Formats: sequence, structure tokens, C-alpha cells
Amino acid sequence: MFEVYLFVNPACLKCLNSEREVTKVTEKLNCKVCLRFIPFISLGSINEANLLHIDSYQMTIDYKAALYQGGKKGRQFLQLIQELTLVKKRNYNDELAYHAALAVNLDLDMFKEDRLSSMVKENVSSDQKLVQEMGITNHDSLVMFDCNSSEHGVLVEKINNSQLKELFSDVINRNSFYNLKKLPNLRVL
Repeated sequence: MFEVYLFVNPACLKCLNSEREVTKVTEKLNCKVCLRFIPFISLGSINEANLLHIDSYQMTIDYKAALYQGGKKGRQFLQLIQELTLVKKRNYNDELAYHAALAVNLDLDMFKEDRLSSMVKENVSSDQKLVQEMGITNHDSLVMFDCNSSEHGVLVEKINNSQLKELFSDVINRNSFYNLKKLPNLRVL
């Protein structure tokens, strides 16, 4: 089993594309993969998002609230709100969040309650601690752990589609992070 963490900025179109690619690649693998999108909120990304009328922090809170109803639904919710704000250029607000929640079949009353809970805010804070612990400096970074054969993981910063496919292929075929072809932006953790 592999654990994959993709660190994303909810207000970043490149991150949305990476989320879609990582999802597509992991669904095609012949092994179990636990995929997690971790919102990475930096002051720079919040300032950029504010210029775009996108509230990165509220999007992150809402994504974490959606995750309470299942990981897959949460990821679908995140990608839909990104599509609506980044591609269709709609402002992020409560109405858009509720529309997205219904579109991915979330229980709307539960979603409304969860997005206001202190536990969701604590989860966001825990994610930011994870970002620091793993040494993440850029959104669009991927960390992968092989839970079966290694205590080590790999960090790939600013991942692109070809690197993603190569990384998964190498790890699965060789069952080791140490035998990976060295990518310039890859580090063994």
C-alpha cells in the first residue's frame, strides 16, 4: 500500500490539474493507494487569491468539512469548487459552496454544521503542521510512502505529469525508493 500526499493551494489552477492527474494515475495502479490532498496555505497564496476574489482559507475549511463525508466526496468537492472559481471565474461564497456540496451529494445540513466546527479548523491547523514537518516549501509537491516495505518516503517538488507516471512506475516495479531514477526535484525523506 502506498500513501500519497499532494500539497495543493485551493486557489491554484496548476494544482487542480495536478490533482486530476494524480487521481487518474493512482486509479490505474494495480495496488492500494491512499490519496490525500493537503491544502498548503501560505501568505503569498492568500494574497494572490485575494486579488482573484477567491478565499483560499474558506475553501480549505469547506474542503476539510466535505472530507468528513468521505475522502472521495471531499476530493470531488475540492475539484468542483476549484473548477467553478478558477476556470469559470465565479466568486467563492456560501452559495457556491452549498451548490458544490449538493452537486457531489454531500448532506448539506451536515456540511453547513461541519464547516463552522472548531474541529475542522483544528484539522486545517494540523495540515499546516504536516506541511512544516515534511519540509514542504511549494504547493504542487507530492510526498509518497510505501507502507509495506520502507520507512522512507520521497518528496517531489513542482511535480509534472511525466514525472508522476515515472515515479509510480519506478516505485511499483522496483519496490524501493532508493532505486529511483534521480529526478532533479526528488528527495528521499
